[in-house]
Amino acid sequence: MAFKIADRVKETSTSTSTTPFALSGAIAGYISFSAIPGIAVGDTLYYCIQAVDAAGTPTAEWECGLGTYSAANTLTRTTVTASSNAGAAVNFSAGTKQVYLTMPAVQVAWAKERLTANRTYYVRTDGSDSNTGLANTSGGAFLTIQKAVDVITGSLLLAGFTTTVQVADGTYTGAVVLPPLPDSGTVVIQGNSGTPANVLISTTSASCFTADGARVNYTIKDLKVQTTTSGYGIYASNSSKILFGNMVFGACASHHLRSDNFASVTASSSYSITGSAASHVTANFGGYVRVLGVTVTLTGTPAFSGAFASASGVGVIYLAALTFTGSATGKYHDAQGNSVIYVNGLTLPGNAAGTTATGGQVI
Repeated sequence: MAFKIADRVKETSTSTSTTPFALSGAIAGYISFSAIPGIAVGDTLYYCIQAVDAAGTPTAEWECGLGTYSAANTLTRTTVTASSNAGAAVNFSAGTKQVYLTMPAVQVAWAKERLTANRTYYVRTDGSDSNTGLANTSGGAFLTIQKAVDVITGSLLLAGFTTTVQVADGTYTGAVVLPPLPDSGTVVIQGNSGTPANVLISTTSASCFTADGARVNYTIKDLKVQTTTSGYGIYASNSSKILFGNMVFGACASHHLRSDNFASVTASSSYSITGSAASHVTANFGGYVRVLGVTVTLTGTPAFSGAFASASGVGVIYLAALTFTGSATGKYHDAQGNSVIYVNGLTLPGNAAGTTATGGQVI
C-alpha cells in the first residue's frame, strides 16, 4: 500500500449514499484513477467528490477526505476531512458526481510559505503573540522574540532571503531559544542601532539567547543582554553559529559569551561591556569565539570572577587587532585542557596575571 498523488485525475460516478464509489471513466481532458502511474489496490490518496447537475454545475453536496483505491475503479471514502454534511460522510443523492484528486486544507496547513523577497517581523512590548507580526503597531507586532523566530522557522522557507526580527525599545524578560533554520537564508534579530541599550533582554535563571545544533545560524545585534541568578548572554553549542555586533553586555550571572561543542560565536562590529560576569568570553570542548578588528568599550569597571577570556577542553578564543577602552578587574585569561587563547601580544582587560594549566596556551 502506498500514498499516491497525480495531476489532472477526474472521473464521473453515479454512486449514492455513503458507500464506496464506482468510478465510471475520466472526464474529457483528464485521466482516470486507474491511469495513475503505479497505482495498486490498497493505495491511498486525497479525493474530493462533488455532485453536479445536468449542465455540470456543482450542487450542494460535496465531500473531501483520504480515500482508498479498494478495488479496480472503486474508491472507498476512508477518512472524511470536510463535507457539506458538517464534516461527516455525505449520503449522496442520485445523479452525477465528479470525483477527483485534490490537496485538502488539512494537508496544505503543513506546507511552508516560500519567500520571494526579504521580510521583517516586528516585536513590541505592547504587541501580542496572536498578531501576525507583520506590522509595527500594537495590533500587528508580536509580544515576544521567541514567537517571531518560531514563526520564521516553523512556517517559512527562506529561499536565500533575509528575515529580520525588529525589536522595539523596551525590556523583554523571555529567554530566546533559536531553532534550526529550515533552509538557506539569513535571520537577523536586531534592536535599536543608535542606542542598543534601549532594547534590553533581561532574563532570570536562563540565557538570553541559546543556540543549539547545526543549521542554527543567526545574527544578533543592536541590543543589550543581562541575566540574574544563572544564565549566559549568548550561548552557542553543538555546531551552531552566532554572529553578534553593536551590543551591550550587562551583568550576567554566568558568562557574557559561551561557545562549546564545535559551535562558533563571532563579533561583526564594535560593542560595549557594562556589567560583570564569570568571564566575557569562554570556549569549551571544541567551541570557538572570534573577536577581530573591533573596538570593545568597557564602562563601570566590570569584574570577571574567572577571567576576561577563559578556555578549556580544546576550546579556541581568537582575540586580535582589538582596541579596548576602559578597564576591568580579574585575570586577563585562563587557558586549560589543551585550549588556545590567541591574543598576538594584546593585553586583555583585567588587573591580574593570566593562568594556564594542563596544556592550555596563550599565544
